[in-house]
Amino acid sequence: MTTIYFVRHAESPKTDLSERTRGLTDAGQMAAARVSRFLTTEKIDFFYSSPYQRSLLTIEGAARSLGQAIRIDENLRECVFSGQNQTMPQTDVYPLVRQMFADHTFSHDGSETFRSCQHRGIKILMAILQEHEGKRIVIGTHGMIMTAMLHHFDAMYDFYFLQQTTKPDIYKLQFKNTELVLISKHPLHLQN
Repeated sequence: MTTIYFVRHAESPKTDLSERTRGLTDAGQMAAARVSRFLTTEKIDFFYSSPYQRSLLTIEGAARSLGQAIRIDENLRECVFSGQNQTMPQTDVYPLVRQMFADHTFSHDGSETFRSCQHRGIKILMAILQEHEGKRIVIGTHGMIMTAMLHHFDAMYDFYFLQQTTKPDIYKLQFKNTELVLISKHPLHLQN
């Protein structure tokens, strides 16, 4: 059995205009410490992340504690919601995301489609599963691409699921080869 831990990044300020360089808020940093405490107990073998700072910062404490490097993969980045890849307010993002779930080929202002986001995410996930069979792997990720990858396995992971996720979130997925057999959410709020 291979175990994947999808770690959605902690709270990030919307003040930085670049999606790539947005860090974590003070609350996000405290939440990332809770993420690290949990992950260091899980005997993680490998760490992967989106290149975006908020994802890296959310898992780097655990990787450092375990003496491991984080492998950065461009295909794990968040879905591109605008052609300029600039930070957008949540009030602007969610109507776009709703339309992307309704029409997997929808694109607005040079944005990525749901289909292309899901395809690149699943492609790297399958490569990770094949390369690290039987291991425990953390993937630092984002809400939309994580939900798109989960949607590949089960359509119940949809826009409404995404709306219920929090920052951070940890979803533990267990695979037999590349077949998903179990998903569970780790309740971070129960930790001190």
